[in-house]
Amino acid sequence: LTSVAAVGAQTHEQLVAGAKKEGKLVVYASATAPQLQMYFATFNKRYPFIKTEYFRTGKQKLVSKILFEEQAKQRIADVIHTSVIETHILKRRGALSKYVPLEAAVLPSQYKDPEGFWTSAYASGTLLGYNSRQVKRADAPKTYDELLNSRWKNAIAIDSNKIEWFAMLLKLKGRPYMEKLAALNPTVRAGNTLVLQLLAAGEFPVSAGVYEYSIEDMKTKDAPVDWIGLEPLITYTDASSLPSQPNNPNAAKLFIEWLLSKEGQEVINQYGRVPIRDDVESKYGKILKQHKLLMTDIDLGQKEAEINETFRKLFR
Repeated sequence: LTSVAAVGAQTHEQLVAGAKKEGKLVVYASATAPQLQMYFATFNKRYPFIKTEYFRTGKQKLVSKILFEEQAKQRIADVIHTSVIETHILKRRGALSKYVPLEAAVLPSQYKDPEGFWTSAYASGTLLGYNSRQVKRADAPKTYDELLNSRWKNAIAIDSNKIEWFAMLLKLKGRPYMEKLAALNPTVRAGNTLVLQLLAAGEFPVSAGVYEYSIEDMKTKDAPVDWIGLEPLITYTDASSLPSQPNNPNAAKLFIEWLLSKEGQEVINQYGRVPIRDDVESKYGKILKQHKLLMTDIDLGQKEAEINETFRKLFR
């Protein structure tokens, strides 16, 4: 009996032999350059015969570039590594090919595409951040509804890039909630890092929807910031997938297998992201596990233009 999985799967030895012949790997990602460099530092030690390079940009620009290259039949990317929402757009547009990694067998189903086009590599959760010099923990909002208290007028910062957080909060609490939040006149800035720097500098006392690893990291470095997990904690994952026709398919599959292996997940953990394997101890994972989570709808991408428009109308 040959199952579909058996047909697609090659042994590790076959992938290594194929990757040796190819000798090259190009990763397209929205992750930061230092994160990708950390991946390659360890991956290259294990597979020194593969010459690795990456291209990185923001999520939406990455999708546009991949779709453009697909249309022009310019095959450059071997692996695509970005938010599961953007990955799902690429899947719907026919820009991905199926690959079910051997390493994916141990993962819970919410971390895998049921049709086999992508596998999550790590998770990110959003917390409420506050300036601990300006706000006592007892006074900080403990629920999404407490965030609407009039005492937070002109006091909240929001990162305009966090479309996943905004869209899921909109779905969870409805448009009237968002209108009340907008009426508090929050400050809108682009970028997680910038928002956190301004929060630590005391520009505003509270910031909604900051990443768990970034605020915890600043807190451990003695910045005057702290966090509260408003439940359900809005969480999304970053996935790995293969483009429709990768030039170096063996090297690509080998990289995805490595990223999901214990070694790859340890690198993800060292960088400060939440690995999805349960056998990797993660302090950020512990933060997420304390809370009730709400996973982002992967089909948000189809409504992305509409969601961006709603955000602009409310918060500009």
